[in-house]
Amino acid sequence: MDTFIDKLADLLRALLGDGESSSQRRSAGGAGGSSDDPDLREAWDELDDYMKGGTGGRASSRESRRPEPQVDESLRPDYANLEVAFGADMETVRKSYRSLVLKYHPDKHAGDPEKHRVALEITKKINESFERIRSRQGRS
Repeated sequence: MDTFIDKLADLLRALLGDGESSSQRRSAGGAGGSSDDPDLREAWDELDDYMKGGTGGRASSRESRRPEPQVDESLRPDYANLEVAFGADMETVRKSYRSLVLKYHPDKHAGDPEKHRVALEITKKINESFERIRSRQGRS
């Protein structure tokens, strides 16, 4: 992975007019080279820390985002019935619900009694799943 990043960095430097390659940069004193610009040195150190798995200075402020709401595990079959990923947002659930109801609506299968019966069962299951998700996730 490092060679890919080094090659990408070399390409960007070539496009931006800095002819120094990654191997020349390493011999000159690390990723940031021998730059006297403290902001550049800080940015390189932050990037290096991030690439090594650290949080990296300013990136740690992103960790203060509010946590994702927990989804009730008992709703997993309902999400599957609606053909969406477990924990999907309500807008995605609503769109899938509408498309499935249109696809399996009993009136579309009124000419064949067996298909009509199956469509009724599927539609009932879809409606129940949607109502359970909506009631537990809040009406939005």
